[in-house]
Amino acid sequence: MKKIILLAIMLGLVGCGENGSSDVASPTNNQSTELTSNNIQQASARSISTYSMTVPFDGWHLFNPKALGASALYEGTKDALTSSAVLTADASQVAKVLGKGVAGYALSVAVEELLGAVDWVMDPANNRIKYTVKPLDPKDPTVQYYYSTGSKMSNGQSAFGLTALQACENLIAGTTRLAGKIANAEEIAKSNDRYCFYDQTSMLGNIYRNKNPAYDPSLKKEEYLLLETVAQKVIENADAGSLDAQVATMAAAAQKLADAANDEEIEQEIVDDLEANANNCNPSKDENCLPGCNPPAGVKFNKITHYERHGRNPDPNAGSHGCMEKTGSPVHWHYHVNNQLPDGRCIRGRYFGGCGEAP
Repeated sequence: MKKIILLAIMLGLVGCGENGSSDVASPTNNQSTELTSNNIQQASARSISTYSMTVPFDGWHLFNPKALGASALYEGTKDALTSSAVLTADASQVAKVLGKGVAGYALSVAVEELLGAVDWVMDPANNRIKYTVKPLDPKDPTVQYYYSTGSKMSNGQSAFGLTALQACENLIAGTTRLAGKIANAEEIAKSNDRYCFYDQTSMLGNIYRNKNPAYDPSLKKEEYLLLETVAQKVIENADAGSLDAQVATMAAAAQKLADAANDEEIEQEIVDDLEANANNCNPSKDENCLPGCNPPAGVKFNKITHYERHGRNPDPNAGSHGCMEKTGSPVHWHYHVNNQLPDGRCIRGRYFGGCGEAP
């Protein structure tokens, strides 16, 4: 039994020559999505945790995990052998890491994609999030305060809104002479929501904050969304190449690897993948040896549509994710074409069935 050093990417993906840092987030509502994705991705990309434990992987040493869509590709060595194993966490496993506050931005994005703009909080004790849907009517009994304009619309009525900006927008929309004008959110905010502005600094009059006489907090209905449902959306986003979502899937894969210490079935799956992918035989002499992939000429990695910021070598003949100067936004190459390992051999195992056709 050897000591396995697991480089478990619990909070991010590591780029070329970047330092580690920690970025644990616990989002409380939809305002989390106002954070810029660039800042979150950069913080996540620098985050890494190292775990040291003894796991009976039949002599295999696992290290250097890399994101492979929603999966994690681990390199492995055993004496003179080299191999790779693909670990894929399911929705319940990803939900567990989300419940611990890992990948908060990816969680916020997934919730908004599923529910739209709602107020929500984590309820990790019950493996769910709690949320309330904002009413459309500013005077709904579940709304404590609403906003109204001093200026009147073309019909002679004040405009109302759940926010000062919305009230101003409704005033403009209902005023014929202001057709095509746009409310200036920045100027409205600078006035502490007291005045309605459009275009640059054109003012339309006062905005008032009103207490809703019909307000009844007992009518506010709380709803729930299972964290596992959100996790499935995070997995879909990770599979599509989202670095934010891959923070969660990589962390869940690392936890799955750690759990193998106490789960013989998971352990055997990993060992089987390592043995199947090992470069210990000659296909021309050993009928049990896995064949090498035969991709189209010059194709070694699958080019995905997003650009990633770690300066990886986009040369399809480079044979690995080599570092390069950060002179722009290089294309990120993945191992997906024909289910290949970095050296061009097939990935075999529970999640990949061998060579396939290039897309």
